[in-house]
Amino acid sequence: MLDVHLFKIIIVKIQYNEKMLKNLIPFIRQFRPHCRWMGLGILLGWLAVMASVGLLALSGWFISAAAFAGLSLGTAYLFNFFFPSIGVRLFAFTRTLARYAERIVTHDATFRMLATLRLWFYRKIEPLAPARLMQYRSTDILNRIVADIETLDNLYVRVLSPSVTASLTIIAVVLFLAVFDIWIAGTALLFLLISGIALPLAAAGAGADMGRQLTISTAKIRILAVEGIQGLSELMVFGAWKKQVNTLEKESDALIHIQGQMSHIRGLSLAGATLLTGMATLACLYIGVHQVGRGMLDGANLALVGFAVLASFEALSPLPAAYQYLGQTKEAAGRLLELVDAPPVVLFPDVSGAPIERYNIHFKNVNFHYGNSDPWVLEGVDLRIEQGQRVAILGETGAGKSTLFNLLVRFWNPVKGSIHVGGHDLKTFAESDLRRTIGVVSQQAHLFHTTLRKNLLLARPEADETALKSALEKAQLLDWVETLPQGLDSWIGEGGSGLSGGQARRLSLA
Repeated sequence: MLDVHLFKIIIVKIQYNEKMLKNLIPFIRQFRPHCRWMGLGILLGWLAVMASVGLLALSGWFISAAAFAGLSLGTAYLFNFFFPSIGVRLFAFTRTLARYAERIVTHDATFRMLATLRLWFYRKIEPLAPARLMQYRSTDILNRIVADIETLDNLYVRVLSPSVTASLTIIAVVLFLAVFDIWIAGTALLFLLISGIALPLAAAGAGADMGRQLTISTAKIRILAVEGIQGLSELMVFGAWKKQVNTLEKESDALIHIQGQMSHIRGLSLAGATLLTGMATLACLYIGVHQVGRGMLDGANLALVGFAVLASFEALSPLPAAYQYLGQTKEAAGRLLELVDAPPVVLFPDVSGAPIERYNIHFKNVNFHYGNSDPWVLEGVDLRIEQGQRVAILGETGAGKSTLFNLLVRFWNPVKGSIHVGGHDLKTFAESDLRRTIGVVSQQAHLFHTTLRKNLLLARPEADETALKSALEKAQLLDWVETLPQGLDSWIGEGGSGLSGGQARRLSLA
């Protein structure tokens, strides 16, 4: 029964690791442009570890050899103090320089990778707006593009780089020890593998579920905090701010509990790593003492071997804590892939059909609803607007006025029927051509928290001062802008809060 239970645990673990790898592969592929920086960071990290091993091992040998040499006047006179002392200084200098350079290179590579991931993620979700993204909170999307992507820096800094460094260190140290004694090398290899493979995997398994909860709980807190600040006025007016604060406190307590459990696992894994380091050193020294007694090893080399084994575990010490948070990284990757893998509601051809000669608009028997279970917003709509006509579309709230414009700019496709511009179906237009052909100023056009100038330049980055003022004049805003102390360089506030409703719409039109 125990064997069957253990077999089931192994199967579940394999399935979990396969799913984790599947989630992480798309993001690892984005690291390719930065492989050189990543490789250099790993090489410098390994060099720093090996310099540390060399420093401790050579120092131990130097002190022991000097002590043995001092047992008699003749050996003390012949002992060479200069070359070992040069080696100690060289290893100390190399360790400091390599560790400093490794920090610079790995952090630079990490920032480059995060920038690449954010650009890649934004390009992936851009076609999903607004139809597919409307089912998500804006704060949730922001949390994914900032916090979840930031969590992925664990892949390189905490997992890939230390894992490769540890692997190279194990190979180098075991080969070095084998020169002195094969039994010591084999014993060290056994403990190094336990500390470098078994212990990190155990930490990963213990922290998998809590890491997932950590990502979810952190996202909830950010959403509650941002929405609470954005809606603070309404919460105060309706006396609901205490409820919001209580909800935030409850979620914060849950997060603290999860972090406490993760800290407990980390403490146990660090204790395990320390125990394995001590056991490995004692075991190798025990074997070494017997080899010294048999004349297979001298006392100074015994010290060298013991300190080399002790120092080699420095490369393995970060692994348990790093793998413990793989569950958090996997959950963050899954949240990002949920959006990245979502198919866009609207697909555009790469190239438009025949050029447009006239700009008449024709809705042909258009039916539309926003969801399969939602009622029809538009049903059997036939509408023709000729070029040059000025038409006002009137209707009650919820009658579908805004929906007409959403369909006209292809934020959604009609469920039934078709829409034509200039005699051509909208589905034959490339997106860039459609955006140049049709412009809509919605009731909730977004204005960025920056200056008037920068908001205008979003639509036409190369526009000069004259072009900007011309656009403002057409929108009947120029006279007002010229009264501002800073003119076009005036800040408009979050979402255009420094503007009136009419000014905001006119700025969007400009």
